Amino acid sequence: MSNNTAEDHGNSVFVFTETITPVEGRAADVLDISRKSAAMLKGQPGLIQSMVTVSEKQGGEICTIAVWSSKADFQNFMKSEEVAALLKSEDMKNIKDWMGNYEMLMSNLVDGWHG
Repeated sequence: MSNNTAEDHGNSVFVFTETITPVEGRAADVLDISRKSAAMLKGQPGLIQSMVTVSEKQGGEICTIAVWSSKADFQNFMKSEEVAALLKSEDMKNIKDWMGNYEMLMSNLVDGWHG
């Protein structure tokens, strides 16, 4: 029998996902900016988990996933000075030019847990 326990965060959990397909030759640059942006999330009120993933496809998508205790926590973060500064940064100017495709998904968690 395993000693693993699952933590249930309730039914108000909010998930924000971005998927970026970099233009050819810019995958490393997009990944670097995505990692820097994700690092800003550490310690933010209401953040449960943040992840950056890279597709196994050559030159594939980079996905950022942020799981929040509630949509309100996410919205409060989006109104923060950190986000305002990020949106004005050279990184954001550059990443817009380095994206071949961008998809954003905002979701309410229906079922999930982590051990």
